[in-house]
Amino acid sequence: MNIKRATALALSLSLLLGAAACGKSDSEAADTGSKTSAELLEEENAILDAHQELWNQVFASMDKSSPAMAENYGDVLLSALENCRDSLSDGDYQTLKSDAESIRSIEEQIAALPADDSAGQSETAAASAFPEFTGKDLDGNAVDSSLFANNAYTVVNFWFSGCKPCVAELGELDKLNQTAKQQGGEVIGINTETLDGSADAIATAKEILQTKGATYRNIYFDSSSDAGTFALGIMAFPTTYVFDRNGNAVGEPLLGGIDNADNLAQLQKNIDAALAADQK
Repeated sequence: MNIKRATALALSLSLLLGAAACGKSDSEAADTGSKTSAELLEEENAILDAHQELWNQVFASMDKSSPAMAENYGDVLLSALENCRDSLSDGDYQTLKSDAESIRSIEEQIAALPADDSAGQSETAAASAFPEFTGKDLDGNAVDSSLFANNAYTVVNFWFSGCKPCVAELGELDKLNQTAKQQGGEVIGINTETLDGSADAIATAKEILQTKGATYRNIYFDSSSDAGTFALGIMAFPTTYVFDRNGNAVGEPLLGGIDNADNLAQLQKNIDAALAADQK
């Protein structure tokens, strides 16, 4: 697993915290004081931003096939920190451990908030569907959300150019796309560094894709759009979704490359489920 930058981490926190939060009584919520979930999230983001480079080092060392996140993000951070403790100085380790423990405490406060104040609930609900968008492919051709309706299923792979596991699976994704076309499906790539149409990022992505023999469509859109928020909310790279004709996610997203046999098998289950539903 790899992390692109602090922006993605901050956005993904909103999704994770929304999933973790549950309805509590007013008396339980009173213990959090007058702070709102947004204010508490700002505190978390400030903690992470203060030591951004160190946290990027921690996330870069995480196992790309790690399971889904724990409910309290502080526990996720502590686990990741322990896994790469040997690569950190004692001082850096203690600094990050203090960060993680503070975030764990903040998350406990957020979880105690009333349901109508829990952060990211709407984002979490929407996370099962790909937001509507307009954008372009890497050759400048216009694309939009209608691409889902045109396919029996759409495999969407989130990646970025500096992610080795992402690049390693591009050839396998191209093979998958050839199979998908025969089934009325399609593989789409979204390189999060190309959002907003960065010319340099697009050139780099196209060069990598060409080197790996990957010819399937890669697209981008504005980072400030709902689709941009969805893309930047991806924490683990690569992450691969299967969407139906309505743009709804089928099964759980796959964390890690499909060059791993177990991962490919899980992805195939999602594809089979999408095809079965489409044929009804």
